[in-house]
Amino acid sequence: MANIIAFSEPAALHYNPFDGDFGDGERTLVDQIVTVPEPPRCHTCGGKLTPGTRCRHLVEQVGDEDEGDEPESIRRTEYWFCQHCCAAMAKDVNDGGDRVGSRTARMIANRERSAGTDCPKSNVTVSETTRHAL
Repeated sequence: MANIIAFSEPAALHYNPFDGDFGDGERTLVDQIVTVPEPPRCHTCGGKLTPGTRCRHLVEQVGDEDEGDEPESIRRTEYWFCQHCCAAMAKDVNDGGDRVGSRTARMIANRERSAGTDCPKSNVTVSETTRHAL
């Protein structure tokens, strides 16, 4: 049985995980809180999502055939955010904190540790993490 964490779903959706990014003109196609059907990885912390928990699913698209873009230049990107990061988003929206930033820093530290590197802690932001194209 999954350990369910309660958080404000509307507040979590109000948080922009890519605030400050310049982007490529992405437009949001899907941005909702869903029950996780299978364990993808969280875009913010890198952890596996637990099936049965409530998590954020965001799909963005760059380009649009209706606006004259060639089909091969249209790119969709899918992001998943675990319940822990959604709870951090909801709290950050309400009090202006930086819990999401600390979760991202934890992911970077875990990656460095698992790679066996002795690199200094990175100043990488959420916007610089790897995007997963569909």
